[in-house]
Amino acid sequence: MTTPTKHPPAEIERRETESDTAPEEPRIPVTPQVVNELRRLLGRWRHQAMPFAAIGATHGVGAVAAALDPPEALLPVAAGWTASAGMYGYVHRKASRWDRLYVCVAAGSSASWQAALALTGANGVTAGLMWAFGAALSIPWWVRHAEPEPDVTAELAAPPQPRETLPVAPGTADRRLKLWNEHIAANGKPLPGSALEGITGFAYGWKATVTLAIGEHWHTTLQARKSILSVYDLPDGRVFVEAMHGESVRKSRLTVLTSDPLQQKNHWNEPGLDPETGKFPLMIAADGEPLHFKLWNPGAGALHALISGVTRSGKTKVLDVVLTEASMSDRVYPLVIDGGGGASLPQWRERANLFAGTPEQAREVLRYTLRLIERRRPVVERQGGGSLEPSPEMPLVPVVIDEAHKLLMSDDETDNRDIVRMCEQITQEGAKFGVCLILATQVPSVKQLGNSTALRDQVKAGTIVGLRITEKGSGNMIDTGDPMPEHLKDLPAEFPDGSSTHGLGYMMTSRKIRARALLLENPAEQPVTPTRLDPDSAAEPAPALNAAKKPAETDPRRRSGPTAEDIDATVREAIEAGTESTVEALMRDTGLAMTQVRAALKRI
Repeated sequence: MTTPTKHPPAEIERRETESDTAPEEPRIPVTPQVVNELRRLLGRWRHQAMPFAAIGATHGVGAVAAALDPPEALLPVAAGWTASAGMYGYVHRKASRWDRLYVCVAAGSSASWQAALALTGANGVTAGLMWAFGAALSIPWWVRHAEPEPDVTAELAAPPQPRETLPVAPGTADRRLKLWNEHIAANGKPLPGSALEGITGFAYGWKATVTLAIGEHWHTTLQARKSILSVYDLPDGRVFVEAMHGESVRKSRLTVLTSDPLQQKNHWNEPGLDPETGKFPLMIAADGEPLHFKLWNPGAGALHALISGVTRSGKTKVLDVVLTEASMSDRVYPLVIDGGGGASLPQWRERANLFAGTPEQAREVLRYTLRLIERRRPVVERQGGGSLEPSPEMPLVPVVIDEAHKLLMSDDETDNRDIVRMCEQITQEGAKFGVCLILATQVPSVKQLGNSTALRDQVKAGTIVGLRITEKGSGNMIDTGDPMPEHLKDLPAEFPDGSSTHGLGYMMTSRKIRARALLLENPAEQPVTPTRLDPDSAAEPAPALNAAKKPAETDPRRRSGPTAEDIDATVREAIEAGTESTVEALMRDTGLAMTQVRAALKRI
């Protein structure tokens, strides 16, 4: 028989101490760098990871419910169903009809799989089928979010430094401030007595507040931008001065770019129209902030818009984003008129609710729009005045006219004064009835807008996008009154790397800083949300637009305007539709001139 070995108490205590202090398995240290890297990856790929999170949450709810006995098992399932319903309710408020349908299917599937896993267990065939079904359902989501978010973490961590090489003087914390004090704010310099305060860096440069001496206005800082460029040894287009609304007129916001982010294309990824504000992101400013295009002002009606720029400046690409946002919303019913004969916006011929590619078709669309305004008039009267708020039942109707100058100008061969008058009437009366006009033209001169100062003034009161131009006087035609940091004529046609500057310009009614429009490669790939125009009480039958021209219209020299037969037919059609047989009513509903209406009434 073996006698167990006895150890003294001191030996036992020593062995227990050694056991307690035995080396542990090596672990990966959780350093701030690791945490930051995880945050960076999660931020970049968050859209792509969302389906996995949703499938995992569904599996988790089913697993918890399967592990519990009735009736406790009902609690996690009820919580999961509530979360699914809440997800759909959150999306329903802002998303398009297509997105609501997709989220409804996803939420219903999640709730069904939670119940199935609770009944059959979370580790069997049901769980595998659930993951396979979830992955298949996630494919449309992954297709839409195929590209990760831009990775600017490295730039944010170490903002580029200005290229000046002067040493920092003792007691000077920032050489940007030193350069300012020596070359800008000193006596005899461009802004004597000025102060540069609150310097903050961001990914592409830095910002600060400039306060001028008493008696000066911030416009003086704007006039000194070329000197600021020289002091900080930067190329043109890197310094922007903006007013600080609500602050002293001596103060302004200075933005200095040490690199140009606008050389990189910013892609449009998903619809961003907010039904609460009527706006969506259209351009990205040089400091990375979005600039918004407004379709309507809540409580104040629809907003007209003017987009100008020379050929190949990016007007059509801007319209692609505007029309895509409009066509994917259930609160907007866009109509398209292509002044280029259908060649400027061919991708919208089959996608727009109405597409006019000829002057005659344009006239039909404009007459239809005016009749729609009259149909909506009683609706506004019943609500006690004010303006219509866009809704799925009565959506906003933007009439988008590309190459507008080709339709509005008159010459010896064509007479488009009736088109100009109808456009004037839409801009003057349409806003409170939920109808707006969006014009895109090369030069927003009075001549190119049909010699109508009223038309130009009305569209200038809304949203203005100014892209590159070639003549200095052209930019003054859309000037909003506030000084610009540079003239639109000075915008380059190419970036230093040789790439085109398509979409580069200013949102004239927003911040006075360079921006570039979001790029939508192929709008035909985006879904269109079916939208009913109006309820029966305010509905207006849409005209049947014929794509083919009549033989008499093939040669524009054969006619300088509508014939007597066309005028008679238009007047007769208006009377049959319910318009009073008075000159004023027929002029309003048809867009015809007084002499044309009177002559037609005599003939018919």
